[in-house]
Amino acid sequence: MKITWFLNKENNNLDLIRILLACIVIVGHTIPLNGETPYWTDPLSFFLPVTYSGALAVKLFFFISGLVVTNSYLKNDNFVYFTISRVFRILPALLFLLLITVFIIGPVFTNVSISKYFSDINNFKYIIRNLLFQTKYTLTGVFSDNLYKDIVNGSLWSLRYEVRCYFFLMCAFLLFKNKRTIIFNIIFIAIFIESFLPTHIILSRLSTNPEIYYLPFSFAYGTFLAINQNKFVMNLPIVILSFLVCFLFKNNPAEELFLIIAFCNLIIFISSRKFILNFKPKHDISYGIYLWGFLIQQIVYFIFGKIYAGFHFLIASIVSILIAYISFILIEKPSMLFGRQILAFINLRMNEIKKKN
Repeated sequence: MKITWFLNKENNNLDLIRILLACIVIVGHTIPLNGETPYWTDPLSFFLPVTYSGALAVKLFFFISGLVVTNSYLKNDNFVYFTISRVFRILPALLFLLLITVFIIGPVFTNVSISKYFSDINNFKYIIRNLLFQTKYTLTGVFSDNLYKDIVNGSLWSLRYEVRCYFFLMCAFLLFKNKRTIIFNIIFIAIFIESFLPTHIILSRLSTNPEIYYLPFSFAYGTFLAINQNKFVMNLPIVILSFLVCFLFKNNPAEELFLIIAFCNLIIFISSRKFILNFKPKHDISYGIYLWGFLIQQIVYFIFGKIYAGFHFLIASIVSILIAYISFILIEKPSMLFGRQILAFINLRMNEIKKKN
């Protein structure tokens, strides 16, 4: 199966994979937000101690973004289209979340008076800073007595890095338009090599958290496959070989790096199977699940306290899916449609100008 064939939307079920990954993030947050209970463990870390479900799911999100977004840019080759489509995909749902969080959830779950809550200007900065991807986690008195204290929505941290990946992707396309394949391959190889180095020269500038080093690599691997989609194939032997390489590097610092590659390859293979294609969701609500999941889990703990972790996960997942569906229907879908209308208007005006000239 060539990657080119796979990237045709009819030939993959990446929407379902993204929804599952968003739910896996909730799995990864269950023990930190609820506490450990018998008969429940993180399924991935049980078999692969080098990582855990939530961490790997986020990296796979970045991989899919790199793959799909790069392919979209290649098809349209227009930075205006790229910018508008990304803005109207990300910001409206984020703004909806932030407004609900500050003006409804915050006042309900704070341990200070309503007047004190709304008199604190920092609560309004929560909206502005997170819209600018300068992650702010706290609201006055909200979840201060939870197991995971004070953090209102810990999932927002990854948005700043994803937006940075989009920005650098766009800049690379604009600067190296005629040599994009060579340049992107060089960039990917450079990131790949740097990920192996004991001292990171570039990646260490992103954060002091080593987990974040692998986010640009995951995105870059998706970009690499999209750029070289005519040259690469993905099949079962390649997937098996990928996991064999992981086994060879077991207990090695590079183990997680090869594990990411293996799971990325597995996603491509699985999401293109005919059986999986039969379960295409009508709407891609994965972004909404990811945005709301952590917040809902904090609310579940606030209301019920420590309960069986499986129940915590089940309640949080059902509520997050329902809210994500509402968000998609009321906010995300109309916003994306509006973005397409703006693009259509811009194209129309550009064609009129060309005809006049």
